[in-house]
Amino acid sequence: MSLIMPNDWLEWHSTRNAQDNAVRLLLACSAVLPSDKNLALLVEEQVVSDLVSFAVHGRRTMERNGQKSATVGDDPTWPPSSASKLDGNNLWHVFGVIIHATKIQIVWENADMQPNPFKGREPKFAGSVEVSSDSENMKLSIGSLVASFFGNVLNKTSEKKQKETV
Repeated sequence: MSLIMPNDWLEWHSTRNAQDNAVRLLLACSAVLPSDKNLALLVEEQVVSDLVSFAVHGRRTMERNGQKSATVGDDPTWPPSSASKLDGNNLWHVFGVIIHATKIQIVWENADMQPNPFKGREPKFAGSVEVSSDSENMKLSIGSLVASFFGNVLNKTSEKKQKETV
């Protein structure tokens, strides 16, 4: 069920799809997997698909709720990432870069696990993505994008709607 009480079907549809994609991205970037080329390709395809859908529906949700000024911030509770700091970047703009991407590449990062549960394979997680468009290149922490959307968009929209109904 959506965290936001929708005013209409379009709002519900965009919000629900953005939430579903965000949750799948959260799970993908938090899961530690054994290094395996075939498994990595399956995960990469799913993450890219979910990321683009998340950007489209997340941006639509932001537009419908007048929240184009939400910013991306680093959240210490997400898996460590080598992604560049995005503090202060506009989430609307970041979603736009993803939507208009010409290339999206998953960045696999090593998980510091001792002892290693995967005999003969390294533990890795999909912590970030490199996104290229005609106008710019960005390295984005998947967890930071999800946290920013949930914290800056969904929670504020939910609070606003609750105040309106009181």
